[in-house]
Amino acid sequence: MSIGTVLTDQLAQLAAGKITPARNADGTLTLSTGADADAASLTIFEYDRFSATLRTLAVGSPPPPDDDRRAFLSARAAAIARRLSFLEEPLAVWELDGREGLAQLRSSPPRRDGECVEYWEVELFARPASATLTRYRWAPGMAEREVVAYPAAFGLLGRIADALAAAVRGEG
Repeated sequence: MSIGTVLTDQLAQLAAGKITPARNADGTLTLSTGADADAASLTIFEYDRFSATLRTLAVGSPPPPDDDRRAFLSARAAAIARRLSFLEEPLAVWELDGREGLAQLRSSPPRRDGECVEYWEVELFARPASATLTRYRWAPGMAEREVVAYPAAFGLLGRIADALAAAVRGEG
């Protein structure tokens, strides 16, 4: 069963009242597919019968066999941009640091509403092999960017999880 299917099933069980995860300190809920290397963690603000508001989605994968972090990050970042092409804005590599083992992808171009900017951000890590997806908003006068509660149907959240996990695993 795929990571996305497991998360979608958990969301359906949550909506039906069959599971009740504890609220995090910030009021969000986190659903996880497991603790092994090939796992996912979905943090949401709220939910209803068919949808939830995404805060973050994190996926992990077994580490790659080689030690070339830059090559790993380059290949996986390109795969993430291809596999998540169905998001509102296309993703592009914003920063890639082989020494730190981190690549950052962002919406390119971001969505603009006047001076307000909204964008997707994916942080990709080489060790351990993992990625985190979050939507942000920034506007002039804000001290820092803020996380946007992104409403999505359970099926879309599952599709995003599967696409992100496959890219981190190196499946194109």
